Amino acid sequence: MRFRRLFFGLVGFLPHIGHALLEEKFVNFTPGNGSFDIAGATILADANDSVGVHIALNSLVSDFGQITGTRSALHNVTGSSTAPGNSNLVSGSTIIIGSTNSSLIRQLSNRNIIDVSDIEGKWEMFKTAVVVNPFAGVSKALVIVGSDKRGTIFGIHTLAEQSGQSPYHWFADVPTKKHSAIYALPHSTIHGPPSVKYRGLFINDEEPALTSWWANQHNVSHHPLDTEFYAHVFDLLLRLKANYIWPAMWASSTPPPGQVFFTDDPGNMQLADDYGIVVSTSHHEPMQRATNEWNATETGAWDWRLNKENVTRFMEEGIRRMGNNESYVTLGMRGPSDSPIVGDDALEILREVFEVERDIFKKVLGDRKVNQVWTIYKEVATYYAAGLNPPDDVTIIMPDDNQGQIQRLPTGNESARDGGVGVYFHFEYFGSPRSYKWSNSNSLAKILKELLQAYWRDANRIWVINVGDIKPMELPFGFAMDLAWNTSRFDFDMIPMYLQLYTEREFGSAHADRIAELLMEFNHLIGMRRFEMVHPGTYSVLNYHEAERILARWRTLADQTKALYGEIADDDKPAYYELLFYPIVSGATYYAVNLGTAFNQQHAMERRNSANSLAQQVLDDFEYDYDLVEDFDALLGGKWKHILSQAKLDAVTQQPRNWANPSRDMATNLSFVQSRQNMQFSLGNLGIYAEESTSPINQGRWAESIDLSMPTMGYPATLPVMNPYGPAVRTVDLFMRGDYRIPIAWQLDNIPVDWLSITPRSGTLSKKQYDQRLNVTIDWKKVPEGFNKTVNVGITSEPAPYPYFDLIRIPVQNQRVPDGFKGFPETAGYISIEAPHFQHSSPPSSNNTSKANTTVAFSHIPYLGTRSESGALALRPYTASRSSSTASTSAFAEYSIYLFAPSPALNATIYINACLDTDPLLLMQFSLTLDNASQNFSRVLGDPKNAGDVPPEWMSDVPNQVWTKKVSFGAVTEGAHTLRWNVNSPEVYLEKIVLDARGGVKESYLGPPETMSVGG
Repeated sequence: MRFRRLFFGLVGFLPHIGHALLEEKFVNFTPGNGSFDIAGATILADANDSVGVHIALNSLVSDFGQITGTRSALHNVTGSSTAPGNSNLVSGSTIIIGSTNSSLIRQLSNRNIIDVSDIEGKWEMFKTAVVVNPFAGVSKALVIVGSDKRGTIFGIHTLAEQSGQSPYHWFADVPTKKHSAIYALPHSTIHGPPSVKYRGLFINDEEPALTSWWANQHNVSHHPLDTEFYAHVFDLLLRLKANYIWPAMWASSTPPPGQVFFTDDPGNMQLADDYGIVVSTSHHEPMQRATNEWNATETGAWDWRLNKENVTRFMEEGIRRMGNNESYVTLGMRGPSDSPIVGDDALEILREVFEVERDIFKKVLGDRKVNQVWTIYKEVATYYAAGLNPPDDVTIIMPDDNQGQIQRLPTGNESARDGGVGVYFHFEYFGSPRSYKWSNSNSLAKILKELLQAYWRDANRIWVINVGDIKPMELPFGFAMDLAWNTSRFDFDMIPMYLQLYTEREFGSAHADRIAELLMEFNHLIGMRRFEMVHPGTYSVLNYHEAERILARWRTLADQTKALYGEIADDDKPAYYELLFYPIVSGATYYAVNLGTAFNQQHAMERRNSANSLAQQVLDDFEYDYDLVEDFDALLGGKWKHILSQAKLDAVTQQPRNWANPSRDMATNLSFVQSRQNMQFSLGNLGIYAEESTSPINQGRWAESIDLSMPTMGYPATLPVMNPYGPAVRTVDLFMRGDYRIPIAWQLDNIPVDWLSITPRSGTLSKKQYDQRLNVTIDWKKVPEGFNKTVNVGITSEPAPYPYFDLIRIPVQNQRVPDGFKGFPETAGYISIEAPHFQHSSPPSSNNTSKANTTVAFSHIPYLGTRSESGALALRPYTASRSSSTASTSAFAEYSIYLFAPSPALNATIYINACLDTDPLLLMQFSLTLDNASQNFSRVLGDPKNAGDVPPEWMSDVPNQVWTKKVSFGAVTEGAHTLRWNVNSPEVYLEKIVLDARGGVKESYLGPPETMSVGG
């Protein structure tokens, strides 16, 4: 499997990092010098610590009971009850937990039992230590102390996680890992502060899946998302060390008005505050009010110009209701239903809105500090670019483009504002160019690229992730929260290690290697294109075996996933089905339906009998897709029934309202041939498809008077050119295209040269096997030097109304590069190069991304590839590159190529990982030159219609996950040449370069696979 070498190289580092997921271990399961067993230990806590701490403590007691089978006693004590010499305290192993400001921890600190000076007064930190004789009768204790309420809570949940309880114990049904003993390690650890101050999720677009599921749990047609629901959400967030939420808010007419966090259950707000979750509202819901609370019938239009008084009153009520709960208040205003604000001068309207909102704070809250945020989403970004800027203490959230490319990041002193800067990022989306809500289609490498860049640019105040229904975004959301907690642990080359740790946490070590590899392949495949963007025409069925290769990878992945399901323990099966089996197998089935439809159409156009079999297979796969849904519904007695209610299989993308999700799955565009009918007699019932040719499609319509056959002349079965540097095997498909009841026996003539092999040489096609693949290979050691001819191999078949004879044509060019050449030779008129495989770079390539390294050079970015199997190429270090235009533009990577004949017009297609111009003062540019030509920098993206908007190519190209750019070099001589690649920004990630020397490049989605390099 791909990535194996680096993957297993990293696994050796795993013992140094414990679960939770990248936190330093402070417990393990084997006794050691100085460690002691805390299974069944008494837990001491301060009775006056925060409510959230006590909620977490009760969870810990439950977790330990599930892990060890022994329920720990929890004692809430006061300062007097823990005084030195008090003999009423329990003896034996003890865990002491509290915040730095609790009397329990202050007493230990005052007696020099534990030093809290390194975390005191800090944000969301915690410390662990094993202490001796903290109280009378307690010889040893594990102490977990938090710098504040959430720091303490995170310490509690980290202990549970390292001991065997997954954060996804409820949301993904990960079973508790049982241990009879848990040993506290005899060293101190410090955790935090978080890299991103506020980090969490946005529950969004929650119909039909989340709401239908929750209603079903209560046996009603609708049930509000109440404290019962949000208790699970808040537990998950805190176990992932998150602290922030935009609650569910989608409008609905069944029943109206949709979700309202604040009133659906009046206890929701208090529950969030008790747990320690900071409540905000989405980008278009100002002043702690849900959009669905606005009743236009009673209060008029949501229009600042015409209804300012009622809108102001509505906002004020939200702030009064907020009270003292920890909140982050959204400022600004958009129009009805998340549309642009109504009015001709939006900037002036919003300036007045800001002023009124700020006056409300003073009126209601006096001088109390209020966390405030303004999200520059969609057209609001153009207002910001035009000069609209809120007060300095307001956090500005900079969103992505809804498709995973952040639009804008701080420049200059923007990040120095008191309110800081944050990011709003989508893992799912409902809108143009096409909604993607069904399944996880988020590549971890792409997430890492975008969010690391945000952190490096100091967009670190808030990260809020749109996770839709939460399921099935468990893996990418956990990844994002781990990154937000400690970015220093992350770089691209650690993704395999992360997945290894993740799988060990969720499933144990027995199958962790295999599960992690499955997830690596899944991540790579979903990175090529989001599921809902894939349709039968996406991947080429004709060229480079593209659709065939992709479908084969999905099928292999699904088969391996199914096989492993049969091996894992029964207790692990529900979690495995939710986290692996369904995402992978349903993804493979989605591809099988869409690419199966494409093959069905190709085979029908070629008049193959197998078209009908393929159509039936598509229908079988279509039914199996829903079998998978019903199996999910049946898990654990129906716990998740209806959570997969979102339909996804649809017609081709030219339908009306193309952006919207389908409301019901459909299979469409299937084609059939008349299987009892013979092909036109002058063509015969044996068809020949030579790889990448359209010969049999053109034979689907025929006129004997002008189309010559036996052998076919106008549309011959001709393979692409074979040379020593191309694919080792070319393929020819023979197929039956006549009455299925009459078998066809076929036979190749003698091959006229001894160095060409075609296997098999003869056979029979029948209803048991409509198609036969022939493999064509060449023993290049025997081919005469300089050979440049087409070898014709005859083929006959019977029975036939007219004696059947045709030719398979095989162009062969035995051209060799000179001795000593190192690089990429031409093959079949093209060259394809994956970006990391350059021959030379200056300065020398380095993957040293530490702050101490200031030499700007191109670095390999592993696993970030939608068109590449080897990753991408980008400038590093990131900050040093941004700081020096001279250093960035002077760094280069060079690729050596060899042409075997002059090219009248050598053209390059460049594949750049999708990105946006996040810095208006450093617009992304690239230069690709040949030989000694001067740099010729060009923009990666065009100028948007309005500053702050997406570029003009966005709507058509963003589903592709890459930008493709063209460079023309004009006429180029045969022989060796050098390509030089330069960029001006570390945000330009090159994936692949494809050169078309003389029309050799064929249409495809991924571009040609990488061609051979020689010379090491």
